[in-house]
Formats: sequence, structure tokens, C-alpha cells
Amino acid sequence: MIYAILNQKGGVGKSTISVNLAYGLAQAGKRTLLIDLDPQAHASVIYCPEIPKEPTTKEIFTDRSLNLHQLIRPAIVGGEKADNLFIIPSNIRLATTAEQITVRTHREKLLYNHLKKITSEFDIILIDCPPNLGVLTINAIYTADQIIIPTTYGKYSLDGIADLFSSIAEVKESDSYKYLILRNSYDGRNKQTNQFIETQLEPFSDNVLKTVIRKTEALNQAQINNEPVFTFDPKGNGTQDFLALTQEVLTHG
Repeated sequence: MIYAILNQKGGVGKSTISVNLAYGLAQAGKRTLLIDLDPQAHASVIYCPEIPKEPTTKEIFTDRSLNLHQLIRPAIVGGEKADNLFIIPSNIRLATTAEQITVRTHREKLLYNHLKKITSEFDIILIDCPPNLGVLTINAIYTADQIIIPTTYGKYSLDGIADLFSSIAEVKESDSYKYLILRNSYDGRNKQTNQFIETQLEPFSDNVLKTVIRKTEALNQAQINNEPVFTFDPKGNGTQDFLALTQEVLTHG
């Protein structure tokens, strides 16, 4: 099962969700591959003590004869290899590559053509996308079996969601595709704003995940310390929320 985690808006927590969901799935016994398609490499820094200059996700889009196994690295947590968790890291050079491939024919299939050779080796593949609908995200949409769309409890968090659905349908060449909306950064004190967002989400209720990720300082501190929240704060709200998310995603798989 391949999931793309995407939203064209920045600041909705795509990388935080990718990193922690990947760890949760791996801990649940699923052989999991996390692919960092964001040139900012926020997911990569969590699981790669040293991000390599190459090979990285850049090679997926530049080398037609690539052996994808050359890019796959074991995820490192606390100085040790994490069970069942692997990553293809990114770096800033991917941004230049994205600009260069916009004129290539069948550019939306580059990731798919490589991944189809190794899909059977993993139970779940997660793709962390950049905060735009450029060629990298289009590749993720084309490849994904299911799309997870994070949104926050901010007034403008759902702006552009209609455009996002339109883009997904265009890439998939179908109005029938699987997606799930994940509510992130919930703060129970903001009752009016929370109610506004819940009202806005009512038309998509069948596709809204029941799990809500609460806003917690532990999630921020875990990122600063370059580790998943599971190991940074094992008993905290962040870990409990991502445990719930892991189980819910598995039911949809």
C-alpha cells in the first residue's frame, strides 16, 4: 500500500505526520519505507544522522537505469537501526532537479516506474511531499494508492482544498480516488475556531479520519532532537495520538 501525505499549503505538519506514522507502522510490524520528496528534507534529518549528498531521491528523477536499492537506508533512531523502518532521504538538490524535469515527457510516472520494481518488498510506503502541487507532488499522486491530506485548525487551513481535489482527479484521470483527511494541531481551548473547521469538513465526513492529532510541545521537541515522538515522549499525548492514527490507517489499508 502506498500513501502520499500532501497538501499544497505549508505548515500543516506533513513531515511530522510522515515521520511519526512511519515509525508507528514499523512498530506495528509493518515493513515500512519512507520516501522524502521534500527538498527541505525535514523527514530525512530525523532518520539519517548524516544526509548524503547522493544518492538521494534526486536520482529517482534523473537516472532511468537506477537500482532503487542503492537509495534505501535503514532508519536510525537513538543511534540504532529501527526495526522494519527504511528511508530514501532527500536534500536541497532535489529542488533543482524538479525544475529540470518539468519539460520531460511522462514526467508524472518517474517515481511510479521505479517504485513498481520494489513495491512487493514493503508492506507500506509513505511519501512525504513538498508544500506545493509541482512535479514532485504530481509523481506522488500518480503513484499513491491512498492520499492523506493533513489540515490544521486554522481559519485558512482548508483554503484551496477544492483545487487540490481537482489536481488529484486530473493526475489520476478519474474522479474516483481514495483520500483521507487528517486533523492536526488540535487545541481544545480554541472552541470557536475548532467548530468552524468541523463545520467546513462536514461535506467530507466520510473521508475524515477519526483520529485527531493534538497540539503538544513534545512533538516540537522531538523534531528538535531528531527523533520520533514515540521515543522522545513514550507516554505523552503525541505518542497516544500517533498510536491511534497508526491503527486507524491500518484499518483503511
